[in-house]
Parts: sequence; C-alpha cells; structure tokens
Amino acid sequence: MRSIPIGRLVLAAVLAASLLPAPARAQSTDGEDPFPPELEADLSAGATALYRLDFDHAEEHIAEAVRKRPDHPSAHFFRLILIWYRLTYDSLLNRDQALEREFGEQAERTARAAENYSLNRDKAIGYLYWGGALGATGWYYVMKRQWVRAYFSGKKGLAYVKKVLRLNPRIYDAHLGMGMYQYYAATLGPALKVLSYFFIRGDREEAFLHLRLAESRGRYVRAEAAYFLWNAAMDEGRLAEAEEQVKALLRAYPGSPFMAWCEIQTLFYQKRWQEVLRKAEEFAVKAGEVAPSADMRNTYSLLLAKVFYHAGAAQFNLGRIDLAKGYFEKAVDQPAEFSGWRTMGQLRLGEIHDLENRRDQALKRYRAVLDLTDIWDSRKTARQRIKTPYQKTLNGGEAVMLSPLQLWNKDLED
Repeated sequence: MRSIPIGRLVLAAVLAASLLPAPARAQSTDGEDPFPPELEADLSAGATALYRLDFDHAEEHIAEAVRKRPDHPSAHFFRLILIWYRLTYDSLLNRDQALEREFGEQAERTARAAENYSLNRDKAIGYLYWGGALGATGWYYVMKRQWVRAYFSGKKGLAYVKKVLRLNPRIYDAHLGMGMYQYYAATLGPALKVLSYFFIRGDREEAFLHLRLAESRGRYVRAEAAYFLWNAAMDEGRLAEAEEQVKALLRAYPGSPFMAWCEIQTLFYQKRWQEVLRKAEEFAVKAGEVAPSADMRNTYSLLLAKVFYHAGAAQFNLGRIDLAKGYFEKAVDQPAEFSGWRTMGQLRLGEIHDLENRRDQALKRYRAVLDLTDIWDSRKTARQRIKTPYQKTLNGGEAVMLSPLQLWNKDLED
C-alpha cells in the first residue's frame, strides 16, 4: 500500500458536515438535538447546495442558520466546512491565502462556540463540534506545512470525538471522524516514520465499522462517509467497489458536478477510456445548460478544466494524439480557480508537439510552464523536456498517461 500523507491523517479528525439528513434524531443525554429543528431546513438546503458546488446559495442558508441560533455551534461548523470545500473542491493542492485565513478564523470561531456550548448547555453537542473545529485547525496547519501543530490539533480533536461517543453513542455522526482517523492510522506507509514517535496506531477493520455506521445511521454525514469509503476503495485499487459506491452517490445527488467528476475519475483509474470520454462529453453538455430554477446555479463549469484534462489523457492513451491535443487546449483555455490544470495542459501539449516533431512549439509550451503554478513537479519536468525532447514511454506494452491526482500524496509528503 502506498504511504498516506500526514495531511490526510490530520484531516481524519475533522467531522465533515455536509450530507444526507436522516429522519431519526439523535438526542444527547440532556435531551438536546445536535441539529436543532429550527435549523433543519437551512442546514439541509445548505448541505445540498454545497454538493452542487453552489457555494453562494449554501452561504445564504448557513448564514440564516447562524442568524437564528448564533449560540449553537452547528451552523458555525457548517460554514467552516463550506469554506473548506470552496478552497479544495477542485484540488487539495489549491492555494488561496484569503480563503486560508478565513478558514483559520472560522475554525477558531467554531471552537469558541462549541466550547461555550459544552460548558453551558450540552457537553456531547459541544464536544461534537469542538472536535471538528480542532480537526479543521489541524488541516489548516497541514496546508501551512506545520506538521507538529497539525498532529496535536488533530489528536485533541479526536479525543473530543471519543468523548462524544462515551456521552452519547447515539450521535452516529461522530463515527465518521473515528473511522477516518482509524483508517489512516492503520494504513500509514514507511514514508511517514516521523509519526512513529507519536505512537499512532489504527485498526483498518474497526475503521470500516465506524465508517459504515456513519454511512447507514448518521444524520448529516451519510454521504461524506460514503464518499470516504469510495476514496478508500480508490486508494486500495478496489475499483469495482469504488464504482458501486460512486453510483450510489450519484443517485443521491444527481445534479452534483462533484459526484459526476468522481464517476469520471473512477472510470479513468479503471482505464475505461471510451467511457471516460463519453462521460466527459456529457459533463461538458451539462456545463452549457441553463440552471433549472432561479434557486440553483449551474456549476459544472467549475470542474470543466479538470474534466477536459482527463479526456485529453484518455484520448492520448487511445493513441489519438490530435484529439488529445484538442482537449488539452480546452483545459488550458478553460477558466478555473485552481490553475494546476492549465499548467499540466501546457506540459502535455509540449509533449504532443515533441511527438509531432514540432520542437519549436514544444519549447514554447515548456517555457510557458515555467511561468505557471508549479504543481506535480511541473517545472522540473518542463526543464527536463527543454533539455531532452519527450518520447512516448511504454508500460507493459501499453502507453499510459496517468492522472496527476494519483500523485497528490507525494506533493504533501515532500
């Protein structure tokens, strides 16, 4: 198994808060509901908008929840997760200093609200959101590569999650954080020997018990648990299982570009290039459609650069160099908050020009890469290509261009 970066371990202490509401209410020992009835409509609508990547409408609903109950940590935590999704929806390697600052400030705001709630109203509810806020603070430190701070924030957050389950085992949402932490602690690779000093241990089978409990009985973390199980299946190469998991997510969120992208990524990992292309074209068509109502935004275009890039890679892997070039050009031209797809598109176009024996054009592309965001060793690769023209390499007799997403762990570990 490949190594897991500390970033994902610390993130495991975050209690993600967007997903399918379940009808049964989980009461704390004091009789309080961790998700107050008066906030139900806004939190549910905000979560649904979040998975559609409709951040503006999600913000409106969550702001209304904060207005109704400024003392309750749930709405503050939902806003924290909203900021996290805005920052990372296209790539965990995205960098936006303003959003990162806002993320850190909101984590502190959520922690204060949760601490006050645990002291004055309900311990289990307070610890639920306090643990999540501390885990989120850990992720903020991960983005700043402050590993020791990240670890201790995540560890403290996990301790609060454990307290929630001791106080009230019926708050099933807390099982998500437990499962995520147990999974990554159990699957740490040799590249992270520094963590052995912290005596991190985990149990993979226990992790899946927690995750499946969160998926089946959680209130607001069902889809997040399902998404994590999909991601774990992808990491472990259980691609048929990953496909079933993502199909279930698509049934739950048929209008979500995020889930549609997950399906494309699954097909890409399975090397089903023709189906990648078919789904990519469907995705592009949806990006051009008018939103079905004034209460919804069409947000498919937010992920279009990533989709075009992978369609280009699929065409390349089918040996259709001209068609691949067209998709990579679209990836370069498509506006995107995360500029990494533009960088990688330029790099791939340079390689295609080399295959076409158009060395002058290839050099222009490689030099352009040097002026763009350095992502997935793009500048190092471009410098190598400037020195030596690209030649298609064969892997087991098959030319394969992998997704850079399969390499994102490496960037966080370096």
